[in-house]
Amino acid sequence: MTTPLLSVNQLSKTFQRRGQSVAAVDRVSFTLNAGETWALVGESGSGKSTTGRLVLGLTPASGGDIQFEGRSLADLNSSGWKRVRRDMQMIFQDPLSSLDPKRTVGYSLEEPLIIHGIGKRKTQVAGMLEQVGLRPQDAARYPHEFSGGQRQRIGIARALILKPKLIICDEPVSALDVSIQSQILNLLMGLQREYGLAYLFISHDLNVVRHIADRVGVMHRGRIVEQGETQRIFTHPQQEYTRYLLNAILPAHPVAAGAGQVVVNG
Repeated sequence: MTTPLLSVNQLSKTFQRRGQSVAAVDRVSFTLNAGETWALVGESGSGKSTTGRLVLGLTPASGGDIQFEGRSLADLNSSGWKRVRRDMQMIFQDPLSSLDPKRTVGYSLEEPLIIHGIGKRKTQVAGMLEQVGLRPQDAARYPHEFSGGQRQRIGIARALILKPKLIICDEPVSALDVSIQSQILNLLMGLQREYGLAYLFISHDLNVVRHIADRVGVMHRGRIVEQGETQRIFTHPQQEYTRYLLNAILPAHPVAAGAGQVVVNG
């Protein structure tokens, strides 16, 4: 039996708020295979983004275990995390949060290569910019000089430049216009095919998830209430909360709502 790339077992995170313990993530378990997209969906505040941060070690867990390539991450020291983070990267909802506004885009892309002692940095930066649909000369520009969609392409380039095996995508298209969303999703899927990437894709938008995910986990109040293959989740949901989320989807086109044909008034 093939070992999953990522295995999350009974993962928990408790915060203290006003003297009370609040379980943001409550005994969450799932696996993610190499080359697969596993989507975590739910409403705002359900614990999706916290789960992503726990997996990457940006937030310490209160309990449970995370294994990457069969190795537990629980007791890693700083040098151990440095090695793991070459293979685990993150794309943020707002790329400005991960890009230094005082540094050129080229420097922001070079920085991970510098940290990990990787040479030929200028060549790699130029090539990666082209890979995400930008120009090599864009390396000399600053984040504020780009549109939102272009900045997300830069965020993707930064996550990809170390050639990781897993990328955590935390609401990567939710801040973009619908027309730009499709471009970024197509870019992510193309890069996945080329590099064999695995995505932990965090989103509240089920239309997006249906388009990109192989499997889905539905999260509610810190717990995964249902998970399975995408087609099964969308066509035969087992849990009431999953059905609630699906019923709340706004169809992208009247035909999707069963209208049968588009009627234009006037």
